[in-house]
Amino acid sequence: MIYTYIPYSSKSKPGNLGWAYRNFMEIVPNDDDWVCFLDHDATFTTPGWYSQLENIIEKHPEYGAFTCMMNRVGQKYHIPIGIDKDNHDIKYHRAIGKQLADSYYDHVTSLNDVNGQYLSGVLILIQKKSWKVIGGCPDGFLGVDNEIHRRCVMNGIGVGRMDGVYLYHWYRADGDDHVRKAMNIHPHALGRK
Repeated sequence: MIYTYIPYSSKSKPGNLGWAYRNFMEIVPNDDDWVCFLDHDATFTTPGWYSQLENIIEKHPEYGAFTCMMNRVGQKYHIPIGIDKDNHDIKYHRAIGKQLADSYYDHVTSLNDVNGQYLSGVLILIQKKSWKVIGGCPDGFLGVDNEIHRRCVMNGIGVGRMDGVYLYHWYRADGDDHVRKAMNIHPHALGRK
């Protein structure tokens, strides 16, 4: 089973994405289950995304965590070549999603050699048993995804990018300064105490 969750921290834990991840993972019943954490400003672009995730998980048991391709993100190796990052027409992005799904449906690129190329927190697909092995994630907002990736690699858990799964991500298209806002609401937003 894959549980899809858009994490958001409560008023008592403002800006603490790590807490939101941990809180949700506690209610996932089985170690063999998976959680797909999805940013609140992201969306899948193909109708068959859920079964595609199931098929990728089944075909690639060497991985315990995944991320995907997307249009706007800090890590450029998650962005397909030639994407117009300023195009916010969902029809445009659905066509890209279909093209990538048709071409790379269950292809996975290893991100096990971190070397500065971390999974993106826009989508984190992780198995509960992997989560338990890595000891979850720290408090904070920025860098929590990098720490999940680092802990997976340090514990021998494969991390991969699903090349045929493409998300539309709004990501600061309105000039929103989310780093400053995160620091204002949560002093440990960068995962440091």
